[in-house]
Amino acid sequence: MILFEDEASFQLDPTLHRTWARVGQQPRVATRGERKTAHVFGAIALHDGRFDFAFADVFNGYTFLGFLKRLVRRYRRRVILIIDNAPHHNLEADGVAWLTANRHRIELHRLPAYSPELNAIEGVWKTTRKNTTHNRYFDSPEQRDAALIETFIMYQRNPELIDAHVQRFRA
Repeated sequence: MILFEDEASFQLDPTLHRTWARVGQQPRVATRGERKTAHVFGAIALHDGRFDFAFADVFNGYTFLGFLKRLVRRYRRRVILIIDNAPHHNLEADGVAWLTANRHRIELHRLPAYSPELNAIEGVWKTTRKNTTHNRYFDSPEQRDAALIETFIMYQRNPELIDAHVQRFRA
């Protein structure tokens, strides 16, 4: 089973994006001026577009290891995980030991440096921002996180919504 993995951060303040407005009327989006960030790990399966996600307090080797363990529990078949070269993908000694002990269940492969176009999940984050956070005000981090979870569950129930992001990677 081949999966593409990446992480994304979503601010509490809305991401402003192109929108329609009447001529002469400046569109306005409310803001709180707070930088409360949601950190999300995600993985998308190459063969069927299945999407997995997990929120984390921060991105580091320990939270990445937690996501790896989650993927191994979720998939019965061996996972080949395609990752980028983010610093938090460098596991600490206990993470390396776990990865070695579970090499029959999961294998990591790194993409070349600075090549997001080779990672199928990048398009999922773009779609999420477009449909969930662009030009949208959230009263609280909980409200933003609920909107993100709703979007991610929609992807899980309807993989065809994000399948186009992995189609070009299929042989």
